[in-house]
Amino acid sequence: MDRLETRLRSVDPLVREVIARVPPQRPPPSPPEWLRYEMLERHAVLERAEVSAGTTVVEVGSGAHAMATVPLALAVGREGRVVAVERARWDHFRSVVAACGVDSQIRPVAADARWLPLRSDSAELAVCVHGVRSLHGTASAVPVVREMFRVAPRVMIAESLPIARNEAQRAHLAMYALREPVLRAATGRPDDLPYPSLEELGGLVESAGGAVERRETLDVDLPHYLAWFPRSLVESIADPAAREPLLRRWDDADGRIRQHGEDHPPVGLVLARRTERPAGTGRGGI
Repeated sequence: MDRLETRLRSVDPLVREVIARVPPQRPPPSPPEWLRYEMLERHAVLERAEVSAGTTVVEVGSGAHAMATVPLALAVGREGRVVAVERARWDHFRSVVAACGVDSQIRPVAADARWLPLRSDSAELAVCVHGVRSLHGTASAVPVVREMFRVAPRVMIAESLPIARNEAQRAHLAMYALREPVLRAATGRPDDLPYPSLEELGGLVESAGGAVERRETLDVDLPHYLAWFPRSLVESIADPAAREPLLRRWDDADGRIRQHGEDHPPVGLVLARRTERPAGTGRGGI
């Protein structure tokens, strides 16, 4: 029995049924079921938020594949709603949520998360799962989390941590740590930032006006296929002084993944409440 089947057997039957509907995805060299693994990881993380049925949840950074959106829709149930906020990446979103049968519970909103088109207190909870590192630093992230506190009194931030407990997690970290320097050297544009510590996540929500209620580390024990990128990207770096050491690091990381596989590192979770009620009614919208 493979790890996907083993994990599916351990979850609620409804979750198992819905995730089994997730259409196969094929970004080489990942296996076609990689998205099901990612949704199972998000499901495990979101269970810690204790989402109540019938509530409204704002999700910041829903992404192209609705990885956390689908588990959130299952958590809020038919009477609840997920407001899925994403600025531009909608590539597979609608087809995935439709295949999973949860599209009626989801309201996609195209917006910059620093200025959410939502009324203050329009939701019971706002979440950002594996999205903090895409915000490119504290100066950009604090306004986003502050907006999350404006639209909901409770916020959960979840992000992979830069720690490993086994060789498959170390292999993932070795490859992931290459993404930012390689993308910057090859294209001049930054990619996802390094994984933050649990202390940094807590500091982020406090800087945005929240009081931490709980912080914890969760080991999801699932494969992860999203750190790997092709060697050709490293080879495209024009400057040999930058290219050669990165090629050696890529070869080492790729060898580790081939030998040990690639697993999710532990995930840091921070749940917080805002310390002050927002002034006014917000920016309109839903």
